[in-house]
Parts: sequence; structure tokens; C-alpha cells
Amino acid sequence: MKQFFLSSTVKFIGVGLVGLTMGLSMATPAMAEDFQQALVSAYQHNPRLMAERARVREIDENYVQAQAAGRFTVNGNLSVGENRISARSISVFGSPTDSTNWLTPHSAQLSIVQPLYQGGRIKGLKAQAKAGILSARQGLRNAEQNLLLSAATAYLDVLRDEEAARIRRNNVLVLTRQKTAAQERFDVGEGTRTDIAQADTRLAASEIGLANADASLAVSRAAYVRFIGHAPANLTKPPQYILPATLPAAMNRGRANNPQLIAARYNENAAQSAISVAKSTGRPNLSLNGTLQGARESSANVPRSESASITAQLRIPIYSGGLNRSRVRAAKQAKIRSKFETRDTEQAVDQTVSNLWAQVVASERSLTASKKQVAAAEIAFEGVELEQQVGTRNTLDVLDAEQELLNAKLSVIQAERNFNVATYQLLVTIGGFDAYSLQLPVDHYDPSDNYDRVIVNPLTKQLRPFLKTALDNIPETTTDAVNYVGGKISKDLGELANALFLNPVTTNDDTASDAPLNPSTKVADPEFIDPEPVLIITEQKPKPE
Repeated sequence: MKQFFLSSTVKFIGVGLVGLTMGLSMATPAMAEDFQQALVSAYQHNPRLMAERARVREIDENYVQAQAAGRFTVNGNLSVGENRISARSISVFGSPTDSTNWLTPHSAQLSIVQPLYQGGRIKGLKAQAKAGILSARQGLRNAEQNLLLSAATAYLDVLRDEEAARIRRNNVLVLTRQKTAAQERFDVGEGTRTDIAQADTRLAASEIGLANADASLAVSRAAYVRFIGHAPANLTKPPQYILPATLPAAMNRGRANNPQLIAARYNENAAQSAISVAKSTGRPNLSLNGTLQGARESSANVPRSESASITAQLRIPIYSGGLNRSRVRAAKQAKIRSKFETRDTEQAVDQTVSNLWAQVVASERSLTASKKQVAAAEIAFEGVELEQQVGTRNTLDVLDAEQELLNAKLSVIQAERNFNVATYQLLVTIGGFDAYSLQLPVDHYDPSDNYDRVIVNPLTKQLRPFLKTALDNIPETTTDAVNYVGGKISKDLGELANALFLNPVTTNDDTASDAPLNPSTKVADPEFIDPEPVLIITEQKPKPE
């Protein structure tokens, strides 16, 4: 009776533990994470991408600073002091009289300066800043693609190493059974110690391979945490994406949408506008200055004074020792350099697309062949095992067949990883692996939101639109009015300088250049590049049924 009670109690406790375990497992189910969710996590939380976004917002301020250079400025000056005036006077009777006066002079001044014409400098600065901002946005897009590529690679590495560890762990179990079978055959006199030693050797090698596989898995999981932000759990198979049909089509898409190449073209526009900025230093500057000033107790005889003035100031550069001409030549050479850099980037993109296309084709063929190899190795392994049972094969033959099957399975998972990575790298090169192209379910970061917010004039944002436009366009409107006069004055002054100085000073002639390549000095449209980039959507291949 006591023994029955104890056994019943053990059964009751066992059932209770099983029920508790099932309840905990149901309360905390293992959540599977797919490929898209992993990329969304990287997009939302990676600090490197956050830093790139902050860098673009930093560069947005260049346009604000360019705008400010053409707007009016207001400055106020206040001063206060203490003066002691001592004097000795002689009265009519000849006696000296000493007197001391204390004055507290204080004054206030308000000055307003409105630039009217700066030789096209403001227009050039704004175009240069806008082109730089567009280039920085492409840099952000490139950083976004590289981040998602790193996250995708880490995802694939974890999948590969998890499968490799599983295969090698299973291989250890198989070889353990082989060793046991060799020992049993030896015990009954059907085998030899050589068979046992061969099984021991392969088992030890498989344990080494398993240890290395576990280490590789730990490294891949660490990379996953770095780029995606949390540990991997129950990863699913990644999707397959549709690539361009032909290599020329992929190269054309890369030339139009590669972010580094687009950024290089925007840098060309910035360099073109920099020429106009450099030329403005040799042109007249016209500004309107207004001053209001009031003073108290500035002297004993003038206890109070007020003044107001408005003046137009024209500054005409006559001779700068060759500085202005040097700046123009340097800006032109910078434009030529940027053009060659764009061409070099284009050639690099073409080469990268060609290389990755070849890798995609080769890895796809390798994957197909590896799957065939696994199927053949499985059949061979089963046949060798059967032949060993009838005595036509020995233990070494079985171990060799098992090793060939192991290598074939490992080659399949490596070929799958290589094919997917090469595909993603090709998509990055042709500009199709950012959050928009992949259609990630996330709030996409729009860098233009910050730009639209900061470029608003803080003084005129509350005024009516037509008044705001009038105030902002004063420098450009005045530039159109005095451009002809300014050019005429610059030409006349150049002729005067040639007559006065030994070293002739050439005028700002757009056709004068010592270089065989002579870029135009006109301000470039910062948003126009050729070919025009087109947003693309990378579609997924349908899943096989």
C-alpha cells in the first residue's frame, strides 16, 4: 500500500511538471522573425543610419546660410561711460575758480544693411548649397543600402551557420553509431581494430568540425545583434528578388540609380556653381545702409543728439594682386576634376555590375549542381552501407561515403548563401536595395522634411506670401537690373588696370582659359542631372508551391 502511494505521488508530480512546462511554453511562444522584419529593425534602430541622417540635416543648413548672405542684417550697439571734466577759470577779479563736472555719456545705434547686388554670389551660393544637399541625400541612401545589405548578410550567415551546425551535429551522431557498430563487429570477430581506429579518427574530426561550426554561429549571431539590434530567433527562409533580365539592362539601371554615381553628378553641379561664386569676387557690390543713432551727455555743450542716415554704397574691386583670377581658375579646375571623378565612378559601377552579374550566374549554377551532388551522395551512401552488410565494402568505404555526403550538404547551404548575397549586392549597386525599393512596412525617413522647415525665413514666415517673396527676391531682382552695368564697369576697369600695371589683368572673359577643357561659368541647375534618377521597386519572386 505504501509503495502504491509513493508511485502514485511520483506520477502526480510528473504530470504536474509536464502541465507546468506546457503552460509556460504556451505563455511564451517562440516568435519567428522573417527577413523583412529583420530589415525593418535595422532601418529603425541602427545608430550608423541615424548618424547619416543627422549629417544630411547638418548640410541642410548650408542653404540657410547662403540665403542669409543675401538678406538684410540688423545690428544694435549700446555704449555707456563715465567722464570727469575738471577746469580752472579766472574771474574778472583775477581769482582762479576750479570746477568739476561729471558726465555719463550713453548712446544707442541701430544699423540696417540690405545687399542689393553682389555679382551673382548669392545665386551661386544657393545653387551650390542645394546641389550639395542633393548629393548628401544620395550619400544617405547609399548608407541605407549598405546597412540593409549588412543586415541581410548577417541574416543569411546565421541561417547558414545554424544549418551547418545542425548537419555537423547529426554527422557526429552518425559517426558515433559507426564507431559503435565497428566495436560490435570487432567483439564478435567480424571486424578489426583498424576499423575502430578509422571510426575514431572520423569521429574526432567531426567533433572538431562541430566546434568550429558552433564558433562560426556565435560570430554570426554577434553580427546579427550589431546590425539588427537583437538576437536572432527562428529565422525563416529569405525571399528571392527579381533581377534585370540582361546584363546591359542591369548596367543601364546602375548608371541611372546608383546613389554614389548620382551624388557625383550633383557634385558636378555644385562645382559648376562654385565658378560663379568665384567670379563674383571681381564684380561690383552694391548695398543700402541705414543708421539710427541717439546720444546723451556726449559733452557738456551737447547734452542730447539724434541722427538718421541712409546711404547707398558701391564697392568696385580694381586690383587684387591676381587673387580673384586665381580663384576662378581654381574653381574651373575643380569642375573639370569633378567631371572626371564622375566618369571614374561610372566605370567603377559598370565593373561592379559586371562582376556581380557573373557571381550571381556562377553561384546559381553552383547551387543547382550542389543539390544534384547531395542527391547522388545520399544514394551512394545508402548503397555503400548495404554493400558493407554483405561484405563487399569495408568500414573505410562507409566513412568516405559519409564524408562525401557531409561535404555535399555543406556546399548546398554555402551556395545558397553566396547566391543570395551576390543578388543583394547587385541590387545595391543598381540602387534597388533601400527601404523604398524593398517596400519595407515602415515610416520612410524623408530628408526633405527638415530642409523645407529650416529654409523658411524666420522674420517673414508670418507675412503674406507675396510680401515674403518680394523681400527674399530683392538681391536677385537687383542683380538683373545692374548686371549689364556691372559687366561694363568690370571691363572698363580691366582695361584701366592693363594700362596702369606692368602685368596685364585680363577681364572676366568666359572663353579665356589655359586649360584645353573650359567649363561654363553659368550657374548650374542644382536639380538637373543626366540621366535622371528614377525610383524603382524591387519585386520578389513568387514562392514555389
